Amino acid sequence: MKPIYFRLGLLALLSLSLAACKEDAPEPDAQSAPEVQRAPPPTVSVAVLGATQWPSDEIVAQVGEIETAADPFAENNMLVLDMSGSMEARECSGDDHSSRAEAAKTAVLTWLSANPGDNVGLVTFSADGTKLDFPLGQGSAHAEAIVNRIQSLQPKGGTPLLLAMNMGYEELAKQAVRQGGTGSYRLIVITDGEASKGHDPRDLVSRIASNPADMVELHTIGFCISGKHSLKDTDRVFYTDANSPADLKAGLDATQGETASFDAGNTTFEELQQ
Repeated sequence: MKPIYFRLGLLALLSLSLAACKEDAPEPDAQSAPEVQRAPPPTVSVAVLGATQWPSDEIVAQVGEIETAADPFAENNMLVLDMSGSMEARECSGDDHSSRAEAAKTAVLTWLSANPGDNVGLVTFSADGTKLDFPLGQGSAHAEAIVNRIQSLQPKGGTPLLLAMNMGYEELAKQAVRQGGTGSYRLIVITDGEASKGHDPRDLVSRIASNPADMVELHTIGFCISGKHSLKDTDRVFYTDANSPADLKAGLDATQGETASFDAGNTTFEELQQ
């Protein structure tokens, strides 16, 4: 049996309706969280929806006909974590962290503990280069491996945002094939700087935004960034400015409306499954 994928009709309309419902959810207290600049829901006709496709035929072919997800309604969160050389800086890291890198690690581990049932994947760029560290998955062994990887990361090098985001985006598209077009798909980027030359992600952002069948939500947390950024596009991206560890945590929480309470220095993997 061929995997189900989308030439969106009623499914797309349902997805847009659910997205509209999410927009009606109560916002966090402005006193305790940075403002998330939300991309507005798209306005498209049924005719346009019927003529669009996502994932692409190429992605469908890569997944094959036998891969189906155990949970077709799973939440999918692909993290892209910036561990470039600038993350060694102390600015914005707070009193309890030696660098922005350490503050980001703590925030991500805290967020992971609040979302133990979701599929999570990880892409990083660091002293080890740009890597798809883990595809989407869940369970205690997967969580333990992600935690160990995050804790071991050392900041170094440039900011290849486009390469890293493309890696994460492709994993989300493959998972959409496995889930038959249901569930949710988030590409969550944490970065402290502009992309390196040749790695401007705006073409990817435009491609996602221009296809009304594409279910990927783009979330970016700009850590200690002042002024403009290539991902600070409030027509297409959910963008949060973070200037402290608390802002980082709140920005991650805002991707799903979750709140987290977790000491990353005392991680137990049983906690990640509760």
